[in-house]
Amino acid sequence: MLTGALAVAMVAMTAVTAPAAVAGASAPSGGTLVVASSVFPPTLDPTANAAAAIDEVFEYNVYQNLVQLDPKGQVVPVLATSYNVSPNGLRYTFNIRRGAHFSNGDLLTPADVVFSLKRAANRKNNYPYGVLLRGMSSVVASGGKVVVTLKQPNNQFLYDLAAYSNGIVLDPATVKTLATKPVGTGPYVFASEVTNYSVTLDRNPHYWGKAPGVSEVEFRYFSNPNSEIEALKTGQVQVIDNLSNPEDAKQFHGAGFKLINGPTNGKIQVTINNSAGPLAKTKVRQAIQYATDKQAILQVAGGGYGRVIASDDVPGDPWYMPNLNKSYAYNPAKAKKLLAEAGYSHGLSLTLTLPPYNYALTAGPLVQANLDAVGIKVKIKDIQWPLWLTQVFSKHDYQLTIVDHVEARDISEYGDCTYYWMYAGCKTVGAMLSKAQGARTLAGEVRGYQAIVKRINEDAVNDWLYNPDQLTAAKSNVVGLPGSGLTESFDLSHVSIGGSLGPSFVAQGYSP
Repeated sequence: MLTGALAVAMVAMTAVTAPAAVAGASAPSGGTLVVASSVFPPTLDPTANAAAAIDEVFEYNVYQNLVQLDPKGQVVPVLATSYNVSPNGLRYTFNIRRGAHFSNGDLLTPADVVFSLKRAANRKNNYPYGVLLRGMSSVVASGGKVVVTLKQPNNQFLYDLAAYSNGIVLDPATVKTLATKPVGTGPYVFASEVTNYSVTLDRNPHYWGKAPGVSEVEFRYFSNPNSEIEALKTGQVQVIDNLSNPEDAKQFHGAGFKLINGPTNGKIQVTINNSAGPLAKTKVRQAIQYATDKQAILQVAGGGYGRVIASDDVPGDPWYMPNLNKSYAYNPAKAKKLLAEAGYSHGLSLTLTLPPYNYALTAGPLVQANLDAVGIKVKIKDIQWPLWLTQVFSKHDYQLTIVDHVEARDISEYGDCTYYWMYAGCKTVGAMLSKAQGARTLAGEVRGYQAIVKRINEDAVNDWLYNPDQLTAAKSNVVGLPGSGLTESFDLSHVSIGGSLGPSFVAQGYSP
């Protein structure tokens, strides 16, 4: 997914059990928590649309999965109280939570889990990430368990169940009304919406766990970042889920506020059309890498919140290699040398197409100046997001652009020969992906993915700039907010106004 869109190692007969305690904040404080956000959900049904704005509100809050991601990106059991994996890595057995109910009062059963997983994998349904479950050969209920058998080992299966809407467990009786009346097992129940203004959730009276620390959550939507900030300062809202301009973060250090920053899955990058004229030459793309002062761009465009990257590789990935980020260190002289070797000693001209997002509009002129200093004359072209999607993403009519790839573990795109950066090495990477994904062990898979990370780095497919932090600003007495952006959910299961947070949840990455 673009903005504009294997956390647990499993070995033979590994069994993982949910923590005994499910409590979050010390005691429900009641009241309403108002969260400022920027993009209103296009539908209430997360199984029909990939928009992150839907999952932000409903995933983990209204709907729940067998396993979910905590803010540190680790897989934790939720509607499955425990699970184990067979020695050959093909059979996953989930023990389904007893006594859990949907928000309409219906009892959760193993049959509901089977229905939900089969529905997600069915090609006739429009699940955004349903393809991730099509490696299942069977899903059956057996007593209080659900047994999933895979066609071949997949070390990412648990992550795929946890991270995306394909993993949510539904009440079969309610699937026809998901777009208007969501029903799930989570700590909140959908209450109301006002189009382009707000979505309100209430405590779920049938929730199987400890009630959340607030009786109501309202997501309120602002089209202007300055209006969000003013609303927080004046007490109209208590939280801004993610500051759009990192420069605004400095306003929320102390004085009754707090700033929570943590890693995301995002890769803000100069995307390069590898089929466009001089950009088809590896040395030209490598020159662009050396010419860009990534640390300076992170400081200005990202406010210093985040980390420089040099491939499709971020801290939430099991195959993350931080030392790789030292490659292509800022070196204008080397950039000029590579351009000369590629036949462009007198320079060249390129167009940088920018979508209308703060990070792109801020980073664009910096990239332009960096490239100009080594002889690459860059013309900036500003376009609106719908046109970017059509012209750049779909028609591949561009040379350079800047965009944030927010989707987790999307390195498989480098094996897609039709993807918009038109990478000539796609077939080789595709074969490497197949080998890595077929590894019997997590360690083998990690080695395979690290080889791919190095390969696309060496080929300088894109000029990866930085992995941005999520920046959440809040009143200082709001407890239990997620401490990162490693999930698409803005998980408010453990939030309260006042009180304290249990140490197990602090350890999982929720903010005390």
